[in-house]
Amino acid sequence: MKAYQGCDIGRVRTENQDSVSVLTLADGVLALVCDGMGGMQNGSAASRIAIQTAGERFSADYKEGTEPEAVCELLRLCAAAANAAVYREAVHGDIPSRMGTTMVGAFVRGDTACIVNVGDSRCYLIPAEGALQQLTTDHTVVQLLYEQGVITAEERATHIRRNELMRAVGVSNRVLPDTRTVTLAPGDKLVLCSDGLYGMVGEAQLGAIVHETAPQDVPARCIAAANENGGRDNISVVIIDPAETD
Repeated sequence: MKAYQGCDIGRVRTENQDSVSVLTLADGVLALVCDGMGGMQNGSAASRIAIQTAGERFSADYKEGTEPEAVCELLRLCAAAANAAVYREAVHGDIPSRMGTTMVGAFVRGDTACIVNVGDSRCYLIPAEGALQQLTTDHTVVQLLYEQGVITAEERATHIRRNELMRAVGVSNRVLPDTRTVTLAPGDKLVLCSDGLYGMVGEAQLGAIVHETAPQDVPARCIAAANENGGRDNISVVIIDPAETD
């Protein structure tokens, strides 16, 4: 199993507030993407603190062969630990201020993926054949409006409130992450990304890039496509290919 990552500032922002991590464990791979928010350097600090805290907690507590349900519980605990660390820094840091970050993570072992998310960074399943599938649900105002039937699926991308999060890591002393377990078929791949990618690269284009490109080249191609389409935000992407070996 191999995972490849990429992160880019984009063409508009003056600072990169995204953080990306890939950790190889005894029997699987943990990938994390965090998209920070907050004025000045607060967003980059939030994403960096969250991704480091979550990765360290998972590495310390994960045991080889842990059942998927227990892995999901550990991912929830990792998100809670990240939330506490970011919130503590926001309240008690050198310059107390509001900060937060999204988080999406996937632990893949064999044909099983355990996924966690808070906010609007996403995890996609790219099947060997057919269209990609979004495995996470955005915790945003527009997603709620869509679920209530107020707006259409197409309107989510252009709605005036499309960037308003309903959940994030570090903005309060509690966080409510979503988790799920997915069984992967032969040839399936996972892509984790921040909104700087999917906001610039449509799902059809993203699926085509993954299908047409060697896994190690996917992050660079995704970043290039996002920048070609405007690059209005920081761009982060991780691809996990369970079939690829050393």
